[in-house]
Amino acid sequence: MGIAERLFGSARDRFGKEVAARVRAVDSVARADYDPETFQVVYQGAQGAEPAVINLETVFRETRGASSAARKTAIGRLADIAALPPTPEQWDDVRAALRPVLRPIPADPQFEIVSRPAARYLSEMLVIDTPSAMRYAADSDLRRWGVSRDEAFATAHRNMARTVTASLDEARRRTGSTQPARHTDNGDAYLTSLPLVDGWLATIGRITGARPLAFSVSNSTLLLAYETPDTGAVTEAFAIAEREWRQAARPISPAPITVDDDGNVVLYTVPEDHPAHAAVKHAQILLAMDAYGPQTEHLRGIAGPGDPFPAALKGFRSPEGAEVTAASWADEETSLLPDADLVLFPKKDGDLLMVPWAAVADEVGLTPAEGYHPARYRVGSWPDPDVMERLAKLAAEA
Repeated sequence: MGIAERLFGSARDRFGKEVAARVRAVDSVARADYDPETFQVVYQGAQGAEPAVINLETVFRETRGASSAARKTAIGRLADIAALPPTPEQWDDVRAALRPVLRPIPADPQFEIVSRPAARYLSEMLVIDTPSAMRYAADSDLRRWGVSRDEAFATAHRNMARTVTASLDEARRRTGSTQPARHTDNGDAYLTSLPLVDGWLATIGRITGARPLAFSVSNSTLLLAYETPDTGAVTEAFAIAEREWRQAARPISPAPITVDDDGNVVLYTVPEDHPAHAAVKHAQILLAMDAYGPQTEHLRGIAGPGDPFPAALKGFRSPEGAEVTAASWADEETSLLPDADLVLFPKKDGDLLMVPWAAVADEVGLTPAEGYHPARYRVGSWPDPDVMERLAKLAAEA
């Protein structure tokens, strides 16, 4: 521990205390306290309203290493949350203000914000749109309104109708350009949420005659490209999306969402022999690592004696440039494996058995553990020797 940390606390605590101080300065706030265990600021309005919370993790991560001015601006935006009017008590007073938003997966599976899986490594959340800002809806809000999660999300999707119409008109004006069309949100249109809306991607595909690739690279930018025989154009679209995702203050995904032949909204994939496979695989690995990394850190932080060990997702690149992900299955302990391309079995003699995930799943029947998104698979000691022998043969044949 450095001198600054001993004197003033950790960077997380200093950030939390600064946010709490800014929230206390809001006229409508009677009290605000920093809770280091949950990394939240808990505040209460002057009129005796129910306590509310401001989650700090996302903004803390975004501003780590940023300039002092950028950090103060971000803290000011957090403090502005406390100045918003109270969440409406009645469903009829709030239903028209609900919107869906596409976001990275919360690291904490018990996260109180209303959230559900949206594609493999992303989440859909529910927000209340106001003239000055948006506020995430909590599970306690749904209970107070007396509505189910499905009903609330369906209402939010219907509220996107105006934005959907405008985007379809734009698709009809599509030219032969191979460059992704850029849709920039000023904070009111929720353009990056369009891939979530039932039928939007399928309709875009019918209008244009090509499978759409919707890159929600950040909370303010949607890049819309299309599947094409021009592999160079597809690869370039992925490169543009990754560059913007890396530079975004609030990144969402470098990998595009599309619609399959059955009309389901899914992450875009191509066969291994597809010319653009390397670019597509690279984007999905970036997204997977971005989802599993915070989840692993969180689960390890809360794990107690006897809890399963949360294994990390690791990325590897071969000398030829091929990229894969892997997870280690340690013998004689219970682990939570992330979904990966390979399962690594580290032996006591230092040797390492690498087996394709599909082969392991077929042999031992891997099934997702409940309560984890992205998925985790609970495993114990290694399979019996005869199964390990078959896995070794499958690894040699792969």
